[in-house]
Amino acid sequence: MRHYLYLWHDPAERMLVASGIEFKDFLPALGEAGGIVLRKGSAGTPMKPAACQALAQQQLPALAQEDLYACGSHAWADWRGAAAPPLDGGVAAALAYRAAPSQRTQLAALQNRFLAFAHDDGWYLKLFYAAWDEAAAFLAGAIPPALGTLDLAALAQGDDGYWLQNGVVHVELKTHDIDSVLNRRL
Repeated sequence: MRHYLYLWHDPAERMLVASGIEFKDFLPALGEAGGIVLRKGSAGTPMKPAACQALAQQQLPALAQEDLYACGSHAWADWRGAAAPPLDGGVAAALAYRAAPSQRTQLAALQNRFLAFAHDDGWYLKLFYAAWDEAAAFLAGAIPPALGTLDLAALAQGDDGYWLQNGVVHVELKTHDIDSVLNRRL
């Protein structure tokens, strides 16, 4: 995790928006997953989505060591089970962020808990989740105490955004314009 965290929650969309969370921060939360389906770089076009690859659980630590920031945009979804899922058009379309909001989180072929869209690893993250308890458990395990103690019950309500840095938590505006928040705060 970076030296700060900006975070807000949209409970109706089952979505978290963050800056400061990197892919490597998900490794503990993905411990029970079979692996992830990953799309690096451009999302492609509606007629020809970008290629996806399936990475098994044992490949995730190596991926976390890669320079995902250099990829620009990337998307991933975890899967359950021992065998890699078929990478059909539905999975590729979901990772291209073309699916309807209700279809973005859980993909039947994957039985996933998370669906993530990131730009410049650690800079901007849009994370859809299947169950709030799993998202809250991820955050509880990923946020270092040195950043500050986030009230997960308040975050669950989705009323405010939050800025955590140097052990202090501030209420912040909810926005997708990460640059505006970071320009004010950093």
